[in-house]
Amino acid sequence: MWPQILTFLSMIGAFLLIAAGLRQPAALATAGAAFVGLAASGRLDQLHHLVEGAFGYFDVLLIIAMAMVFMAALESAGILEEISTRITRRLGKRPMLLSLASMLLVMAPGMLTGSSTAAALTTGRFVLPVLMEAGVPLAKAGAFVALGAILGMVAPPVNVPVMIIGSGIDMPYVGFDLPLLAIALPPAIAASVWVARSVRRPGLGGRSAAATASEAGGTGSATEGGRDASSRDTDSHDDERRIPGFKVYIPILVLLAMMLAVRVSNGSVPDPGIPLMFAVGAVLAMLCGRPVRPWEAIERGIGLALPVMGVLVGAGMFVQVATVTGVRGFLVVSALDIPMAWVIVVAVLALPAFGAISAYASSSVMGVPILLALLGNNEVVTAAALSLLAALGDLLPPIAIVPSLISQATQGGAQTRGDILRRLVVPGVLLAAWAYIVLRWAPAIGRLLS
Repeated sequence: MWPQILTFLSMIGAFLLIAAGLRQPAALATAGAAFVGLAASGRLDQLHHLVEGAFGYFDVLLIIAMAMVFMAALESAGILEEISTRITRRLGKRPMLLSLASMLLVMAPGMLTGSSTAAALTTGRFVLPVLMEAGVPLAKAGAFVALGAILGMVAPPVNVPVMIIGSGIDMPYVGFDLPLLAIALPPAIAASVWVARSVRRPGLGGRSAAATASEAGGTGSATEGGRDASSRDTDSHDDERRIPGFKVYIPILVLLAMMLAVRVSNGSVPDPGIPLMFAVGAVLAMLCGRPVRPWEAIERGIGLALPVMGVLVGAGMFVQVATVTGVRGFLVVSALDIPMAWVIVVAVLALPAFGAISAYASSSVMGVPILLALLGNNEVVTAAALSLLAALGDLLPPIAIVPSLISQATQGGAQTRGDILRRLVVPGVLLAAWAYIVLRWAPAIGRLLS
């Protein structure tokens, strides 16, 4: 037992040193921690486990890569901008509807990719300045986008943490849509109400999201008349760039139709695979929007996906080494020895804490043992709730990947990141409490949803 404990502590210490002390990317930190784990266990002659672990989540890597190409195609074709502009103009005078639509827009990339960073890097950049223009403080708007990003990561149809947990116990990714929606929807509505109460400037409906975004990054040194003239010029220019008609919705609707057809057909419709679905959606996006250079859109999408894919590669190495050295088995046995009442408490504390390293690594290293300890507690609902706890790790220091990306989008520094993190304390605690409730009454919730 002690060798496994020492190996585990050395891996965690190495990660914290590389990520927090040396401020290196999370992907490098998890890979470095895996190497240290091999060294601490005296297995430096088994470096092939690092290569095997790097390909442990290859199917998920394909999904994320093609999903980010799809999002990049939507953005390059102006479809994301057009949809956000339509929402802004039609709902700008209705704070509640504006916040609900903004939440859905932020969640969409995470729902389609299973990655919270996808939302922060794409639609989050459009929603943030719109909320600020409506009078929502920067820190609160940033916290709202961060919450939407992780709730999108949890919501169906694509939930990568659940896929990882399921792969650890050979549980297929089937029947999760309704439980995941039931878990993600109430917090999303609550966050929308929270932000709608801060809207102080109705009348944004005549402004485009692009104009709002450009002004949010301005210096504010012009005169009032100059701002009005500039605003009129910007709105006129944006109107010329608008994409008319229904075609802007075609790529997203076709993608959702393909996913839905596979799920409800009971096998009568062949499953082409989620990566191919995203590829079809990306091609349609390039045809339904403004002219796009396909190779540039693909290159940008893969570039956006690489940091997330790197974390998954590192997490795969970490999990592989934890398995080989007996750390994972030690965690499983320890989880099985914990009384049922305390397993849920351990889950609420351990999954987010380990998720600060990586939500994906947390799902595998901590999620699988905890799910095994909770067998008979409706595994589908339990795994869905565990994915929410793992996703919370994306909000926690030292990495706090989602708040960090949002602060970068506002060109803010450590102060902005700190303000956003402080705003997220109460919502984060409430999300953890919500996950506890779902875990505690998972059998009853499962019967209710069946």
